[in-house]
Amino acid sequence: MHIAFVDSNPAALDAIRRAKEEGHRVTFLQATEPWYPPTEQNLAVVHSADTLIDRVTTTDAEAVTRALAASHAADPIDAVITQHEMCAEAVAAACRTLGLRGTAPEGVFTARRKDLCRAALEKARLASARYALAGTAEEALAAAERIGYPAVLKPPSGADSLLAYVAQDAAQAAEACTGILEGLDSLPENWRGQFRRGILVEELLTGTLVSVELGARDGEFFPFCVTGRFRWAKDEVVELGSYIPANLPEDLAGRCVAYAIEVCRAIGLDLGVFHLEIMVTERGPVLVEANPRVMGGALPTIYRHATGTNIYDSLLRILDPEADVRPPAGTEGCTGGRKVMPVHGGTLAPTASVDWIADEPGVLQVVGFDDYATGPGRTVQAGQVVARFILRDTDHAAVVRGAERILRRLEQELGLELMIGEKD
Repeated sequence: MHIAFVDSNPAALDAIRRAKEEGHRVTFLQATEPWYPPTEQNLAVVHSADTLIDRVTTTDAEAVTRALAASHAADPIDAVITQHEMCAEAVAAACRTLGLRGTAPEGVFTARRKDLCRAALEKARLASARYALAGTAEEALAAAERIGYPAVLKPPSGADSLLAYVAQDAAQAAEACTGILEGLDSLPENWRGQFRRGILVEELLTGTLVSVELGARDGEFFPFCVTGRFRWAKDEVVELGSYIPANLPEDLAGRCVAYAIEVCRAIGLDLGVFHLEIMVTERGPVLVEANPRVMGGALPTIYRHATGTNIYDSLLRILDPEADVRPPAGTEGCTGGRKVMPVHGGTLAPTASVDWIADEPGVLQVVGFDDYATGPGRTVQAGQVVARFILRDTDHAAVVRGAERILRRLEQELGLELMIGEKD
């Protein structure tokens, strides 16, 4: 196949690496300001592409369309994909204009507009959250009163929880509106248009947060796993990491998968591997958000350790209409990735080290200071990720105990109080 990849988050560069190793032809559209760090390893993957089209404004539909049209004319493209959610709309528009194979454009547009996604769920009579889209702060405050506090206020087409707030009362909601409407300067300039679509007000869903990693092709769905989240006991909005499989009874995990499939059908996500965040509430699974991309961050690495398979291999098979797609048979024990995050800002001890974590029982991988641009004697902010480790044990509870033991020692090593203690 000839696959065109448009931009990438850091983790998804592995999809390009695997595509080349599998013998596919690769075109890569690189952004003017790439989101991934320019490490030697990342640059080697980028430059392995058969065709590298550099300095493309990958959030601009016209720029992406021009670049893909030129590539398609020179060497017909079989499939187009992006794993950078801020580029998803531009890619969908380009595929629609050029008639190229990719995720259905209307599905992408609906997933990226969380208000439209909620409307699609209501139309399909699927469980959802109360919501309203407001154009002004006054409208948002009125909507929050109707929906009830606590409420979530955020841009309807954001990314990575940027400019997202939980408000406990009207005063906090007013502060959130100010943050959303005036916080654009903190974002890359070419992202700002997607953040200027009003203020989405939603009820705060409570329960157990999970995600379903779901593949789709030609009306068939492939559940790869149900993933759990470590959430801080002192503030459940703060995610401390992820683990596979989620700590759910088998029948409830099955209900989450069935619900995720119906969500994809309702909004039109038809080709690719998708990351659907779901809250398991008292009334059952309820969508938090549907992402038209593969899971990001450390999750692909956790998935590889948990299942022995690469999620990007599955993505490539789904894009190939002739290939078999086989989700993993299961997992052994529980595999979790845990962030190291300080409670307060401060300076890491001059002798700080995380290298010793690799020798701890059950630890599979340590992502150290260099990957997070920090180290001994460096100043860090509250909630900043300074390192990460992945470990496996018999079950979720054992992984939590092992992680907390390591984190307690790390507090002494780093000289800072860390976020320890998981929400029940």
